[in-house]
Amino acid sequence: MAKREKTQFSGVYYITTITNDKEDKIYYIRYRDGNNQAREIKVGKYSEGVRANYCNQKRNEILTKQRLGEDLPAIAVKKKKHIITLDTAAEKFFKEREMQNKDNAHTQSKYNNWIAPVLGNMDIDLVGLEEVRGLQESLVKKEYAAATINFTINLLHAIVNYAIENKLSTTVHNPTKKLKQLKVDNARDRYLTKEECQRLLEAVEDESVLRLFVRLSLSTGGRLETILSICKKDIDFSNKTIALKDHKNVSSYRGFINDDLTNYLTEYCKDLKPNDKLITMPVRTLRRQLSNIFTDLFNADLDKNDRKNRVVIHTLRHTFASLLAIQGTPIFTIQKLMNHQDIKTTLRYAKLSPESGREAIKTLGL
Repeated sequence: MAKREKTQFSGVYYITTITNDKEDKIYYIRYRDGNNQAREIKVGKYSEGVRANYCNQKRNEILTKQRLGEDLPAIAVKKKKHIITLDTAAEKFFKEREMQNKDNAHTQSKYNNWIAPVLGNMDIDLVGLEEVRGLQESLVKKEYAAATINFTINLLHAIVNYAIENKLSTTVHNPTKKLKQLKVDNARDRYLTKEECQRLLEAVEDESVLRLFVRLSLSTGGRLETILSICKKDIDFSNKTIALKDHKNVSSYRGFINDDLTNYLTEYCKDLKPNDKLITMPVRTLRRQLSNIFTDLFNADLDKNDRKNRVVIHTLRHTFASLLAIQGTPIFTIQKLMNHQDIKTTLRYAKLSPESGREAIKTLGL
């Protein structure tokens, strides 16, 4: 018999196993029946959404019924009502956001891809600290960026808060509060020099859609989702501005375009209807084609896991802010143009400013 490992709960054990070539756990509960005979019940696997606190609740239900001859009123009520899963709460959460005219595309895709497969089918009342930590650990193992993992945990926090406030959950304390967020290392952010920007534009010269995407990215600093959501009606040709949607922060802001790009867009959009999007290329195709170009121009000799130095689509956003800082643009102006909610995020670019002290050091003569 495989060795049972203890959990923090009395009478709850697990054994380590392998499911689909990945490490997994099978949970068991132990108790003594009315005849004082030892009993063991297999509850299920970690990969199936089973967690230690869920097993502990099941064990307590058995012991309570055994002692009283019936379920406790609270447990009986729980069994009579429809169990509300995290998926159900998330569906209501996103629907309310839509009613508030908030864009769900970015956050809902994160939920569907990363949270739902792990916790979606669980009773929301059983999503505890262990389950949240398990989600975080699963994303770490898949080598997602720390900022992405923190965003995912924060999204789960918002959904559980919504469930508590709207009485979809009987949980009193949001379990995500007790989980420490991962440290995000933003010490170095790769950006393109003006010469490298020119090389990139020359590389996409014959691909009109890619060229437009690169030009819009370098001119506005918009994220991938922001650029892809631009419609003809968002462009104010007279004032040379573009209405931009920030899907991450669920807000809108304005970007500016120069005369050359305005003329380019005027020609590009002449046959488009107001609601037509400028970029219609499938996102996977766009990612793949740009990735190949980035590899040829900038990433050929870099390790695939070198996140800090490899050029990716998001590098274009960093380039926009970095070049602004280098030419002396005030940090609060950069914050506004990037639509950063927290000035701390923008301060990473302050070191590139001429006012950072670089020129002062040169005058030391040492």
